[in-house]
Amino acid sequence: MYIQRIKNRFFNLSLTSKLKYIYTGLIFVCVFCNLLILYSFFTKEIQKTVSALTSQTVETVSKNVDSSLSAISKSSTYLLGTTEVQNYLVDMNQAEYAILSKQLRNFLYMSLESMPLASSIIVMHPSGVYEGAARYHLPSVQMNPPTDTSWYEELCEQKGAPILTINAGGYLIFEDNHNYVTLIRLINSTENAQPLGYLFINISVDSLLSFAREDDSNYSDFYVSSGTETILPFMNDNLNQWLRNAAIDTLPAENTISLGSDRYLLLKFQIPGLAWNYIAAINYNLLTNQHKAFLIISIIIIMICFAFFLLIALGTNRFVTAPLRQLMNAMKKPETGDFNHASVTECQDEIGQLQNAYNDMVDKIQQLLDAKVSEQKRLRKAELNILQEQIKPHFLYNSLGAISYLVTSQQNEKAYELIISLSEYYRESLSKGNKVIPLSTEINIVKNYLKLQKVRFPEAFVDEYELEEDALSYRIPRLILQPLVENCLYHGIIPTCDAGIIKISVFTDAEHLFIRVTDNGIGMAQQDLDNILTDRSERPAQSFGLKGTIERMQIFYETQNICTIDSQPNEGTEITFLIPRNKTERQDGEFDS
Repeated sequence: MYIQRIKNRFFNLSLTSKLKYIYTGLIFVCVFCNLLILYSFFTKEIQKTVSALTSQTVETVSKNVDSSLSAISKSSTYLLGTTEVQNYLVDMNQAEYAILSKQLRNFLYMSLESMPLASSIIVMHPSGVYEGAARYHLPSVQMNPPTDTSWYEELCEQKGAPILTINAGGYLIFEDNHNYVTLIRLINSTENAQPLGYLFINISVDSLLSFAREDDSNYSDFYVSSGTETILPFMNDNLNQWLRNAAIDTLPAENTISLGSDRYLLLKFQIPGLAWNYIAAINYNLLTNQHKAFLIISIIIIMICFAFFLLIALGTNRFVTAPLRQLMNAMKKPETGDFNHASVTECQDEIGQLQNAYNDMVDKIQQLLDAKVSEQKRLRKAELNILQEQIKPHFLYNSLGAISYLVTSQQNEKAYELIISLSEYYRESLSKGNKVIPLSTEINIVKNYLKLQKVRFPEAFVDEYELEEDALSYRIPRLILQPLVENCLYHGIIPTCDAGIIKISVFTDAEHLFIRVTDNGIGMAQQDLDNILTDRSERPAQSFGLKGTIERMQIFYETQNICTIDSQPNEGTEITFLIPRNKTERQDGEFDS
């Protein structure tokens, strides 16, 4: 009970008092812990057994090299029996040689991608003809046949097993003058097991031993040689100089040497499968140097100070930053229409008082907005109904004009057909009073409309459709496409006096349903388009059809970003509706509250 009273009293303190107690407590704890760590550091044994460290390093290097070479050896086994390799070596017919070479080269490049350490692959016929693939440069081959090399007899004795050499025993020449481990295998026929050729896989020594040459290592170094040839020298020049004066073959497996003020432990071994001498050198002095100990102590102190300053930051965040940030976020929510109360803290400090004042303000604003929102909804519904009603006489007027033209021109049969088509059009467009209809029905309305127009303008245009089947089931406001198609015809194609194309496309992506109407008519400049969309157009009919349709869609889907228009003079016009798919399943024209 006493602890609970203290806790409640602390949480109700002012922010200044809270921060003062928190910072003071953390400073005392930080000083105490730093002193404790310094004392413990100098009272404990810090030097480890150097030989154990060296053995662990050597074992890691050996396993990594052996594992890498083993993986490449297994991959090479697969290459031997592939169709590309076998066909290339068996059929050397001149008519097919180019094709087989290309197939083999492509296959080798694909195989090279599955062997990250391999730098190049070569498949050679006993005659010396070869094909290969390389990451950078393909090595050149000595002109003498493989039977004259030093490794040929050993390769034959292996009976298909691989052998490992340096630079293929001098048979391969590399442009970068670096050393490479070459895996050589005899390729036998899969039909009669007779020798067909040779497989060479080259692995850069630098890549193979890259993990053993960490430039940031302060105490270890490595040397690799094959016979009298140095493959990988020490990074330390003093060690290289000492090794040149010593006989590697006579060095013991473990040896300690002194070079000036430095003392090294040398450990020699050989990697299985390779006649390599591998020497690891560990510097005793750097491992136990006094200044490094102080460096470690300083790092630990810095880390501890950082940890405690982090705690200070967390404390500040817990009692100051986080509540203020939450309250600030709550104050931004009314911009999106969310007038819920903020619930940041239960304390009665300064933040708690701000929270209470904000909640009182939100209640008053909500009362004012409720009345305003109700009024705006009624206004928007009225605007939608007016726009929808305006479209009906607009189209009927145009259709009756077309019928009148046919009657006066003595085309009674076409006039009759036009009246029948008009009745079918209205039967579809009325949709039994539904304000939202399937997209497939809307497309049929447009097709009937264009059928009517083709009676009046038989050679003026053709209509094309690119419809995604799954998209036709979505529901949209009725009579959306017909005003746009009418604009394409009367204000885009007819003025050109040439036959035009009206294209309707329907497709979807993950978030939107796209409805696109395109024509190749006269188009319009950007200024004309802006005038139409802002009611400043000199062509009121075109302004009504385009702007009215866009307004309907904006009101219905409750978004301003519903349409894009791309138009250039003499290049046509493209109008695209971007309808959110999560708003396409509405069953009527009413807006949600």
